Amino acid sequence: MRALVVVPPTPGVGLTEVPEPTQGPGEVKVRVIECGVCGTDRDVVAGKYGQPPAGSTQLILGHENFGRVESVGEGVVDWSPGDLVVATVRRGCNECRFCWTNRSDFCTTGRFKERGIGGLDGYLAEVYVEVPEYLVRVPTRLRKVAVLLEPLSVVEKAVEQGEAILDRFEPTPGYERETARAALVAGTGAVGMLAAFLLRSLGYAVTAVDRHDETTLAATLLPKIGARHVNVSAGLEPLDPDRFDLIVEATGAPALDFELIRRLSRNGVGVLTGIPAADAPAVPVAAGQIWREFVLKNQAVVGSVNANRRHFQSGLRHLGRFRRDWKEALESLVTSRQPLDDFHDPLMGKETGTIKTVLTLAR
Repeated sequence: MRALVVVPPTPGVGLTEVPEPTQGPGEVKVRVIECGVCGTDRDVVAGKYGQPPAGSTQLILGHENFGRVESVGEGVVDWSPGDLVVATVRRGCNECRFCWTNRSDFCTTGRFKERGIGGLDGYLAEVYVEVPEYLVRVPTRLRKVAVLLEPLSVVEKAVEQGEAILDRFEPTPGYERETARAALVAGTGAVGMLAAFLLRSLGYAVTAVDRHDETTLAATLLPKIGARHVNVSAGLEPLDPDRFDLIVEATGAPALDFELIRRLSRNGVGVLTGIPAADAPAVPVAAGQIWREFVLKNQAVVGSVNANRRHFQSGLRHLGRFRRDWKEALESLVTSRQPLDDFHDPLMGKETGTIKTVLTLAR
């Protein structure tokens, strides 16, 4: 079968023939329909990280997947050929309590594996084989946007973590919240836009910031879901005097992060999802002032990575809600679908004005 393959840590990616995986008892064979491309894929292609499966020198790329069940092995129940499916990404270490209970996003040993990233082949291939535990069934009505489920799962977890901390002082019996919570989303790529969709769906007043003017696709879509777009290319002053209960960061820009957290309200929470480069330049900060504010205002910052099956399932529910309320805007998040052969620019070139590029492998 054809697959996009990298040889970590050597930079580069190639389309090549690899053996098709063998389906055994208790396993499901899935024909891949399409796979999204993200910054993690580009970093693996650039040689920044990535690990092949044990005993191999190469790794099949791709983790944002959508496919159709082709066959089921002996002993598999509740799955049938033709079912539409998205597979989760992380596989637990089988050593800690979180991985034993299918919450490998909180793995304490760090010895987990991730499809298409580290230790396990990914989904940018014509076929993969998996056990049902890691598969999530997708209703037919969501097939156009199902490839967004994996990045949405990351957002689901991030917002869940932020709200868990916010809820340390809510609710107060007998008192209603006077105004809707205010949220700031930093970055308008796929993760940032999906965060804006989710937060609006949850009733937040949402402001999304990036360094682009009002002519970009993201800037035109945000008002359609009732969110505000702000261009901060010249600095964050346009946000003043607003303060935000929840900030979801999806840029991986350390200097910006320190500026963002100073826009938190009292008791506010910042959730970081962007992953900066390990060799990013040092950032001078007014540490005393920042941490003084954090203590005196009960503020918090938390990092959030990956997701577990529960977040994929909640993502499915929210995709259905997004489709009901903002169908055109939701489908517009997939800005380009390209055949697998045209992988170079999405993975190695410079894309501008895109939100989510998808490589297609089957009809």
